[in-house]
Amino acid sequence: MKSHVVRYLIREGCRNTWQNRLMALASVGVLICCLLLTGFSYLVFVNIDHMFQNAYEQNVMAVYLHTDQTDEQVTAIGESLQAMDNVASVTFLSKEDFLAQYGEALADNTMESFQGEENPLPDTYIVALKDLALFQNTLNAIENMSGVEEVSYDANTAQTLTRVRRMVLGVGGAIIVVLLAVSLFIIVNTIKLTVYSRRLEIYIMKSVGATDGFVRFPFVVEGVLLGFTAGGLGYGLIFALYYSLQQNFVFENPLLSLVPFSAEWLPLLVGFLLGGVLVGVCGSVISMSKYLKQEGGIRP
Repeated sequence: MKSHVVRYLIREGCRNTWQNRLMALASVGVLICCLLLTGFSYLVFVNIDHMFQNAYEQNVMAVYLHTDQTDEQVTAIGESLQAMDNVASVTFLSKEDFLAQYGEALADNTMESFQGEENPLPDTYIVALKDLALFQNTLNAIENMSGVEEVSYDANTAQTLTRVRRMVLGVGGAIIVVLLAVSLFIIVNTIKLTVYSRRLEIYIMKSVGATDGFVRFPFVVEGVLLGFTAGGLGYGLIFALYYSLQQNFVFENPLLSLVPFSAEWLPLLVGFLLGGVLVGVCGSVISMSKYLKQEGGIRP
């Protein structure tokens, strides 16, 4: 297709959008609503995943070392723990720190007998994991390390958190797919009304020999314009609404804090613009294809 023809068809698409601005506004409004629902679903499950990640960090294991380990051996064990792929953080708790932190639970005479070299408490590493799905493999590797006497952990909590996180993310993904399908269905039917209202114009173009591609192209341009407009406006709205939520719902507990919008602005922007354009284009193509088939315009 020649460049001047493409420019003409683009102008026609823009002109048709303006001439049918009421229908265009309806399409943009519907698509904005669907994109907002999809975007908020995405943010909800990002925040749920964030909460689970914080919960993972709270679910740690305590690695108790043999009491006969030298300072060099204790340091080497810490470095080995830190080097493990599934370890998020390692915190060292010396036997003196252990006694100072938990000594209040001991009787006074026992506390006195534990001072200095008589302290029987072990040096300990507090280990937080990145992925609790790999909990058992990491546990086995730590238990087999030289110098480790015992590992204390809550396996039930780890397994429960992993199962719930997988279930929530699976449901979240399904909801987003359903919302995108609903968006496509609504935009197809909305553009179908636009095509029907301009059936005389399409009939005239077909009567003078216009090809199916020539007839379809301005509607594709319309779909791009509507989708891009809806995506941009929807992104602006979701930014304003989410920012308002962050300002009005502030929690001291980091487990309940909202993920900053700055951490998700790029995937949301790309998703809104690309999603809006794809839904608009697909809606236009599907609507025109059905109409042209009904009119006998599609040629093999």
